Amino acid sequence: MKRVVWIISEGSPGHVSQSEGLVAALAQKTNIELHVVQTRPRFGGFIRKFVSLWMGRNGNPMSDRFLKRRLGCEIHASIPNLIVTSGGKAVFAARSLAVKFGAPLVFIGERKPYPSRWFHTVFTPSPSETDLYDVPVEMVPTGITPAMVNAAAYAWKDRPQGKLWAMIVGGASKSHHYTAEDWKLLGMKMNQLAEAHDIRWLISTSRRTGKEAEAILRTKIHPGHIARAVWWANKPEKLMNEFLGSAFWVFVTQDSVTMVTEAVASGRPVVVTMPAKISLEPGSFLPGYFERLEKAARIIRIPINRLGSFQPARTAIQPRLEPINSELATTLLSRLHWPAHH
Repeated sequence: MKRVVWIISEGSPGHVSQSEGLVAALAQKTNIELHVVQTRPRFGGFIRKFVSLWMGRNGNPMSDRFLKRRLGCEIHASIPNLIVTSGGKAVFAARSLAVKFGAPLVFIGERKPYPSRWFHTVFTPSPSETDLYDVPVEMVPTGITPAMVNAAAYAWKDRPQGKLWAMIVGGASKSHHYTAEDWKLLGMKMNQLAEAHDIRWLISTSRRTGKEAEAILRTKIHPGHIARAVWWANKPEKLMNEFLGSAFWVFVTQDSVTMVTEAVASGRPVVVTMPAKISLEPGSFLPGYFERLEKAARIIRIPINRLGSFQPARTAIQPRLEPINSELATTLLSRLHWPAHH
C-alpha cells in the first residue's frame, strides 16, 4: 500500500530539508508518494495572533478561501495520509489541511507558541516541551548521513590531497551578532590552527555570510592554508557533502541550527564556534539544544577568540553514526501504526 505524504513548505531551505530528511527515511521503511505543498502567509504579526486565537486550543481549520488568499496555498495533489512540516509559518496551513483531510500532522522542531494537541507528533529538540504529543529528540532531522558524505567525498574528482579540516560559516542572525572584529579574529585563528596542526581548510560560506564578511575572511586567511573554498556571495557552489566527507574535523558557526545539525549528522567530530555577542530570547530552545549535543559528546563549543587553543588529541568526541532520520522514522511508524517493509 502506497501512502501519500505532503510536506508543507513556507520557503525556508533549512525547514524543508528537515522534513525531507524524515520523509526520505520513512520511504526506506514503507511505500511513500511525496508531494511538496507551498504556503506563503500574506499577513503580519497582528493578524497572525488573531488567526492563532481564532483557531484556538483545538486548532480550528481555516477556510479554503483563506488558505488560498491569505496563506498562498494551492492544492494540486492526491489526498494525504500524512502531513509533515517544520516551519512555524507553515503551521496555520498545515493544521488546516490536516483537519480538512483527516491526516495526522507531524511537526519537527520547537512547536511553541502552538498547542501540542494541534499535532499528531512533535519531534522537539526543546527540553521544555513535554506535553502528550511531544517526542524529545537529540537533534532535528536532516537529509545528511555519514554514508552520503562519504560517497560524495569518494566521487569528488578534484578532491584536495593532504590533511583537511572544514570550516562551515554562517552569518548574522537574531541571536548571533558578528562584527568585523569577529570575522578578522576567525581568519587569524584559522591560520593558527592550520600552522599548529599542519592542515588545510575546506571553507564554505553561506547565503547569510554576506560580501563584507567574506571579504574580511579572504583577506585574513592565508591562501596557503586553503585547500578549497566556496565564497557564496561571489560564486555559489554546492560542495557541502564533499567538504563534510573529506574533512577529519568539521568546524561550524553556531548561528545556524541546520548547519550544526548537518555537521553532526555527517558522522564527523564537530567544533561549534560563536561570536562574542549572543542575545538569546527568553525561553529559546537553542541553549538546551546545543547543551544536549555537547553532553552527548557530539560537539564541543569554543568561542572564536579561543579557537587557537583547540587541541584535537585532548578532545573526546563520540560522532553520531546512526542517522537520526532512521530513528525518528521507526518511532513515527509505530505511533501511526503503519507496518514497515520486512
